[in-house]
Amino acid sequence: MTETTPPTAAEYWDARWRAGRRYRPFDEREADALRRQAGPGAGRPALDLGCGEGDLAAHLLDLGYAVTAVDWAPTAVAAARRRHPGLDVRRMDVTGEDVTALPHPAYALITCRLLFRWIPDKPAFLARVRALLAPGGLFWVGTPVHDPDRGRRRDGELDPAETELLTADWSRVDQEDLDGYRCFALRP
Repeated sequence: MTETTPPTAAEYWDARWRAGRRYRPFDEREADALRRQAGPGAGRPALDLGCGEGDLAAHLLDLGYAVTAVDWAPTAVAAARRRHPGLDVRRMDVTGEDVTALPHPAYALITCRLLFRWIPDKPAFLARVRALLAPGGLFWVGTPVHDPDRGRRRDGELDPAETELLTADWSRVDQEDLDGYRCFALRP
């Protein structure tokens, strides 16, 4: 019997990107919701976690933020660099790597879409985000959330306990439901 080593997060997600897997596109409804919550960038730093092909990060750049976009999948990073050559896109696993390599010690806006559900140690991840968030900053999370009225939970949807963990201990939590896809604006 041979043992197989489970793939790292980068290997797991990179295999999906290489196979052509794409995820919910960043659309105008989500862009409007984010614009209302975050406002203009005015040169303030923003960090896009799990940037994928970089569309959300490019939107933040258009809003005037100084954007750093990170993803742990090399194929996603390469795609983001091709699609948005003006972006600062880096390969990084923000769940475990040293974040002091990031260009700013704190960020006015941190975004995380379609990622939170897949983070293995959610409390540690949230602590890391809080440590990177500037005072008065905004943590933006876009994710499918399970609605029990729709039946069985689908892959990728947050369950009630994950939703409660995500929204606990913030001074202000605003939410916008975009047909089962929820946007959370979380403030310290």
